[in-house]
Amino acid sequence: MIKNTLQIISEKFHLVWRLYSLILIAILFLLNPRSFGQSQKEVEYKLKAAYLFHFLQFAEWPDSVFENEKSPIILAVLGKDPFGKILDETVMSEKIGDHPIIIKRFQSFNQLDFCHVLYICSSEKYTFRNILKHIGESPVLTISDIDGFSEQGGNISFYLEENKVRFAINMQTLKQADLKVSSKLLRLAKIINPI
Repeated sequence: MIKNTLQIISEKFHLVWRLYSLILIAILFLLNPRSFGQSQKEVEYKLKAAYLFHFLQFAEWPDSVFENEKSPIILAVLGKDPFGKILDETVMSEKIGDHPIIIKRFQSFNQLDFCHVLYICSSEKYTFRNILKHIGESPVLTISDIDGFSEQGGNISFYLEENKVRFAINMQTLKQADLKVSSKLLRLAKIINPI
């Protein structure tokens, strides 16, 4: 009993530590003089890639979406990829628990295969509603930086506010997809459709 309690406390401490580490890294990255030599878009997508990785750490899927405890978490990027190698470098050799992370890229929705996370690129701004409709209530964490994405049925959307990357979470669509996110993540988000 004490061992289980200590283990739960230890896991919660590590989750909180990772979240605060993300915030610290983001602040230090923005203050780093070398980051000023990069384009604003490159800096923006480095931050978004870091957030994506941490969304994976703070999200919870139903056990049924994994064959076993070591099955990979598949992150699909749909459309014209704005990340390039940034996303690959961010998650390289990382795991969520015992789940390795695999990135797959698809140019069109017709090519899309099974995934746990679907990042819908802004190139799909005219078709994303149909994509979300097709996914329905499947346990797929949908993320995008398309304007109004969370308000129109997506799970998590990035937006810029005062030149800072922020994110919104649609609680209703998360619940419909049987997905959960940590309260620590919710504290940093703009909440859409609270439950």
